[in-house]
Amino acid sequence: MVPDLARFAGLPEVRSMVLGDASGLFIDAFDEPDGESVAAIMGFLTSAFGEAGETLGLGELRRVSLVGGNEACVVTVRPGAVITVYVDPAKPMAAVERTIDGLLQQ
Repeated sequence: MVPDLARFAGLPEVRSMVLGDASGLFIDAFDEPDGESVAAIMGFLTSAFGEAGETLGLGELRRVSLVGGNEACVVTVRPGAVITVYVDPAKPMAAVERTIDGLLQQ
């Protein structure tokens, strides 16, 4: 299921968003000037993290949260889609993850 990015655009936690697929193909973005690069990098990272998770016995990769000093992002993997949502790093990540999951289930 490929999500409609417009549903995320109004969330105060969301700074920008990129939609790609597992191969790194860019599909769509909002408020992200370099969406093609983000999609390519996240496609690669989710593949690598997925392999590491399988090796560790975690099963199929669903989500990765990355937090730095200036930026944070939640990367969610769905069939046919890798969804990268850049968020305010000061916000509690668990709450942001729940919000994203709720929108993806609608």
